Amino acid sequence: MSEAAPVLATKSLVSGYERDLPIVRGVDMAVGAGEFVVLLGPNGAGKSTLVKTIAGLVPVHSGTVTLGSREITALPAHLKVRHGLAFVPQTENIFASLTIHENLQVAANILPRERRAERIGAQYAMFPDLAARPGQRAGALSGGQRQMLAVARALIVEPSVLILDEPSAGLSPKIVGDVFERLSEINRQGVTTILVEQNVRAALAIGSRALILVEGRIAHEGSAAALLDDPIVAELYLGARQAGGAAA
Repeated sequence: MSEAAPVLATKSLVSGYERDLPIVRGVDMAVGAGEFVVLLGPNGAGKSTLVKTIAGLVPVHSGTVTLGSREITALPAHLKVRHGLAFVPQTENIFASLTIHENLQVAANILPRERRAERIGAQYAMFPDLAARPGQRAGALSGGQRQMLAVARALIVEPSVLILDEPSAGLSPKIVGDVFERLSEINRQGVTTILVEQNVRAALAIGSRALILVEGRIAHEGSAAALLDDPIVAELYLGARQAGGAAA
């Protein structure tokens, strides 16, 4: 990360669904503008809880979350969105009963009326598969198309930070490749990206830096390329003994 002030940071962050059972246990994390940070670790390490805490969906017991120069620890999730923090959860990230266009309209309602059509149009330009079928019910979309719609909804507000929780879950390898290539493109356009992912090799291939969580703490970090090639890290934290080294 550069020496510039981080665009997103946590300090001594402790969180969990019950105060006496913390899941995130004192995480210090700083993400620079334009970075693509991958959060990895074994099942139950606290990866999803960490990003949900940052997004305002899990109670903070102590510590802080800062977005740019503003502390947002106690802000409710919908206000964090207004300040430029977008979160795509693993499930329930679209309205299945609405059409593609209606999903985008709902997301755009947070914007001034005069900007809504422009931002929806920008998403259609980014995701031509969605533009080809705006009237289709979201519930009838393929898994990959649903993820694209979920990301498009998040991008409506032009966030400075985009956080995604396991967007590859349940997708075929080919579709994972398509989704990850689109995430890379979004990051190249300047959106700081944080990705929680179990598909280790695919995630490290597109990330710039990786953090490995174990038991709610950051146990290791480094460049994505270095971690991908580190056999000790892979064996200890990333399940490299399993087929292909792709499990987490």
